[in-house]
Amino acid sequence: MRLLTLLLFIFMSFVRADIVIVTNKKSDINHLSKDAVKYLYLAKVNKINNIKIKALLSENRGLHIRFINNIIGKDIHQYTSYWARLVFTGREAIPRRLNDEEIDEALSHINTIIYMDRINVKKNWKIVYEQ
Repeated sequence: MRLLTLLLFIFMSFVRADIVIVTNKKSDINHLSKDAVKYLYLAKVNKINNIKIKALLSENRGLHIRFINNIIGKDIHQYTSYWARLVFTGREAIPRRLNDEEIDEALSHINTIIYMDRINVKKNWKIVYEQ
């Protein structure tokens, strides 16, 4: 039984891809720290090193939940509640979640970022943060 559990754990580790933050290859952004990513996705800042950055959200629910849990450090209910307060107070608008086609279009713009599984990174994007 323990061997089966161990093998299952090893298999799941390989199946689950690492989350990375990507931007356009021509972007002025070269590297982001985990804290910078958190601040951008919690709308606490919108500039890093005098570069205005637009943080995008993925429509992929499983990836979104993993990102919120692992990078932001909140569960999905805490994150949703946090954003509800920002919207209610008028400080921020609800970020729209993008599908794969919309992500391609959005990342054609300079200084936009989005999280994704490492295996989905394309040649015209660069990784600026990896878990």
